[in-house]
Amino acid sequence: MQGFLFRKIEVWAVLLLALLGLLGVVGFGAAVLDGERGTGRFGPAGEAAVTVAEIPDTLKTLLARDMAMAAFSPHRFADRPAGWTFAEGARPEGYVLLSRYDGDRTRHVVQFVALADGAVMHEWLPDADSLLADAPHTSRIAEYSNWDTEHYRAIHPILADDGTLVIKDHQSYLYGLGACSEKLWSQYGVLLHHATESDGAGGWWIPGYAEPSPVEGVAPDFADDALVHIGPKGEILWQKSLTQILLDHGMEYAMFTAGDYQKDPVHLNDIQPVLKDGPYWKAGDLFLSFRHMSMVMLYRPATNEIVWTHQGPWLAQHDVDILDDSRIAVFNNNAYERGTLARVHGTNEITVYDFATGETSEPWDAALEKADVKTLFEGLFTVLPDGTAMVEEENSGRLLFLGRDGTVRAEYINTGADGVAYRMGWTRYMTVAEGKAALATLSAATCGG
Repeated sequence: MQGFLFRKIEVWAVLLLALLGLLGVVGFGAAVLDGERGTGRFGPAGEAAVTVAEIPDTLKTLLARDMAMAAFSPHRFADRPAGWTFAEGARPEGYVLLSRYDGDRTRHVVQFVALADGAVMHEWLPDADSLLADAPHTSRIAEYSNWDTEHYRAIHPILADDGTLVIKDHQSYLYGLGACSEKLWSQYGVLLHHATESDGAGGWWIPGYAEPSPVEGVAPDFADDALVHIGPKGEILWQKSLTQILLDHGMEYAMFTAGDYQKDPVHLNDIQPVLKDGPYWKAGDLFLSFRHMSMVMLYRPATNEIVWTHQGPWLAQHDVDILDDSRIAVFNNNAYERGTLARVHGTNEITVYDFATGETSEPWDAALEKADVKTLFEGLFTVLPDGTAMVEEENSGRLLFLGRDGTVRAEYINTGADGVAYRMGWTRYMTVAEGKAALATLSAATCGG
C-alpha cells in the first residue's frame, strides 16, 4: 500500500487529471446555472446539479435552530425573571388577554390573566393546522404554507360578549373560537391584519386588503389597504379601498411619486372607531394610523370625508386611542430609517394630541425612558382607568404597566426555559367589570383534557 501511495506519477498524467477536473467543474457549474435558470438544456441533470450545489445550505438549514418566533431582540432582558413581576404597593386592577408565543410549547397561546396576581384564569390554544385547513388559497399576499400551529400568531385577540375569542394572524382570515379553542366560525372574504377594534355594537373594525385593488394601473404586488367592518359572526358589513379614499381626496402625492416605487406606501395598522359624538368628531368616525406616512387621520365613512390629518411628530407609529372628548393618544415608535438600518430615537413615546389647543404632549416620557422602552415596530398601549399605561414592547417580548412617575407597577417577560424571549401578539386590557363578565361566561364551558 505504501509503495502504491508514494509511486512516481508522470507529469502528463497530473496535467490530464487537472484538465479533466477543470472541465468537470465548468460542466457542473453550467449544469447548476441551467437548473437555476430553468433553460432545460441539461434536462434532469441540471436539476440534480442544483440539488448537489445546495447541500451546504440544506445542511445548515437542517442543523440551525428555528428562531422565526423569537423576539426581534431575544436576549435584551435575559437577566430579568421570566413571567410576571409585581412592584410593592397597589397592583394594576383588571385583566388582560395576554397574547404570546410560548417558546416552551412552540405555539401561540392566548391567556386570560388576572392582574391582581398574574393567575391564568382561562387559556386558548389556537390550532392553526386545523383552523386553516379549509382556508382558500387564492390570495397573492399570504403564503399559506407558512400558516401552521408552530408559526401562527394570534394578533390582537378580542373576546366577544358571548365568550367567543376572535383571532387572526397578520395577513390572515378571521376566526371565532369557543372556550375550548374549537372553531365556531370563519371569515374567508378578505385578508385582515394588525389591530382589531370594537365597533361598540358587537362587531369590529380591522385593517384588511383590497384584492384586487380597484385602483387602475397599480403593480400586481401593490398592497392596497382596506377599511373593513366585520359583524358579530364574521360577516363583512362594509369595506373600502384606502388607496381609493386617498386618491378621491387628492392625496396621490403621498403614495405615487416620480421617485422610487413603494409597494406599501401607507401601511394601515389601526382603525379606532369613534363610539360617541364629541366637539371634534362624530359617532361612526374612524381614526386611522398610517405607519409609513407617520400620519394619523380622522375619516368619516358616512360621507367619505377626511375630517382631519396630522403628520408627525410621531414617527412610524402604531395604535391610536381616544382619551376623552378632545384628546387622542398615539403610540409613537419614534422609529426612522436613513439608509443605515432602522433605529429608534431614544425610546418609544405616548404622544397626546389635544384638538382644543392643537398641541401635543408626552405625559409618560419619564416612565418610558426609565424603563427604556424601544420597540422598532409593532407595540401598543392602553391607558387604564387609574392613569397607568399598559405598554407592550413587542420586539423584546415584554409587557409593562407604568405609572406616570416612572414606577413599573408590573412587568411580564415572555422568556422560555431556553432563556430566549419570544414574540408577543398585541395584548388587550380588560376592566374589572369586563373581566368578571367574561369569567362568568367562560366558567360555564367544560373542556376535555
